[in-house]
Amino acid sequence: MNDTMSLVEEANAYYRALLRPAFEGRKFLVAGPVAVSLGGLARQLRALGADRPFLIAGSAGTGTIPTPDEAELRVLGLRAGDTLTGHRNLHRALENLPAEVREAVDAWDPARTARFIFADPLAEHVSVAGREPYGIRQAAWAELEDKVQIDAFWDAAGVARAPSRVVPADHAALKAAASALDRGSGTVWAADAREGLNGGGLGLRWVRPGDDGRASFASLSRIADRVRVMPFLEGIPASIHGVVFPDTVAVFRPVEMVVLRPRTGDRLHYAGCATAFEPSAADRTAMRDLASRVGAALRETVGYRGPFGVDGVLTDDGFRPTELNPRAGAGLGPLSVGLAGLSLTALFLTIVAGEPLAYRPELLERAMVESSDAHRTCGGWSVTPTEFAASATLNVVRDGDEYREAGAGEDPDATFQFGPGPVGGFLRFSVRPERVVPGPSAAPEVVRAFRFADRRLGTDFGELTAARDVRS
Repeated sequence: MNDTMSLVEEANAYYRALLRPAFEGRKFLVAGPVAVSLGGLARQLRALGADRPFLIAGSAGTGTIPTPDEAELRVLGLRAGDTLTGHRNLHRALENLPAEVREAVDAWDPARTARFIFADPLAEHVSVAGREPYGIRQAAWAELEDKVQIDAFWDAAGVARAPSRVVPADHAALKAAASALDRGSGTVWAADAREGLNGGGLGLRWVRPGDDGRASFASLSRIADRVRVMPFLEGIPASIHGVVFPDTVAVFRPVEMVVLRPRTGDRLHYAGCATAFEPSAADRTAMRDLASRVGAALRETVGYRGPFGVDGVLTDDGFRPTELNPRAGAGLGPLSVGLAGLSLTALFLTIVAGEPLAYRPELLERAMVESSDAHRTCGGWSVTPTEFAASATLNVVRDGDEYREAGAGEDPDATFQFGPGPVGGFLRFSVRPERVVPGPSAAPEVVRAFRFADRRLGTDFGELTAARDVRS
């Protein structure tokens, strides 16, 4: 642990000094889905010497919003039926900002020297209020998130994958593909990017055994021209993250994706990610090797630079990828909990922007891997249509197979944070760090937590089950 602490201190100090000249004295206009998350980035920018930033948020979010001392803030008050629609609503709103917001930006930046940072997972190249973007990904990079294109990339990179077929959004074609590929657990249908990039599983349908897929076809045909059909893969959903540098690739440790299964229907429930789960040493090595190969292929084929993540499933045949995210993924949050003094967002922005800095990829890789091994997380999060008027926190204890609210004087096992969000509400469940047990999947704990939320908070997650570990 002492060696890890000294390594973390070295990384924090090195990257603070490295990044400061890129941000010191500069102005940044920053936009993103929720103000609470933007507050963290604002504090990181200020710590690197940047001027007080201007933040534009789609909604306030759950937690503490930035103070006036930390940033200028405008909340647009956007609402949406799901997170993906929320992302798209924010994109449209930034292209047509209210006059009051544009005037406030000009008053904050009269010399018009500010650069724009789009802190959105599905960010596109866009200028806002006349300010040009900084560290935005290229269109060719974003196109690799299209589920109907990525299998050709895996094949070219020599990455083993599950069989698949890409067919027109036609019921007969989909049924035929599903019949050929079903291994007994149904098939997964993924929409193309006709309406824009998909995320959070919102463009996926799990067509279960015995289901003719008519309802899934009907919903996908409204948003897609083509659909990828794959077998449903049993196993723990997982991702592996890395960073592409000009001459090498840094790769980190695997992250569990908490993907829960409703009792009925064709949707899967994405509920965040965690690092408590520990694959076998062989699987961990194979996933890291795969990430190195993918990162090198990204650089060679589309000139990529910056963070990326490969999502997939640890099946009985090993890890099989399902999608590629050439951007900063949600798993980087749990991976970096032990590196609170290192601004990963600022670091990634400079890499994507092509700043010629001495990045020391080997230092970043070691610090991320060793600190994430030492600081495990177990929990998850989810949007919910249940509305909460204000942010609040509940302490809970594990009582047998269920969670309940902690009584006076009881030492809690975990916390619930809940509050408002653009879909209605947002909920985050976290096992206290000292109670996290490395090894088992976090998903069963999240299932128990959501049962508690239904009872105590009036949410409607319903009956959910966790994926089965087929590798142990």
